[in-house]
Amino acid sequence: METRYCYCCRVHHPQDQMHRFPTSRGVRWRCRRSIEAAQCGVSERDAFGKEQTKINRAATQEIAEQVFMARSERYLLR
Repeated sequence: METRYCYCCRVHHPQDQMHRFPTSRGVRWRCRRSIEAAQCGVSERDAFGKEQTKINRAATQEIAEQVFMARSERYLLR
């Protein structure tokens, strides 16, 4: 399955969920979910942003832990 990177939520999504979206720096890909969230009211938009931030932080934390574990395992192998 081919995926595209959503610049809004910073996640790869299946291509059928993505749309080209014009920005001041050119055309970028956005997922349908982020486009629909942007069209909602302020409170729904804020809730979407906070939820996406939580998801992004968890993903970043997981990657950081994997990198840390890999480095500590290399250190122990010396």
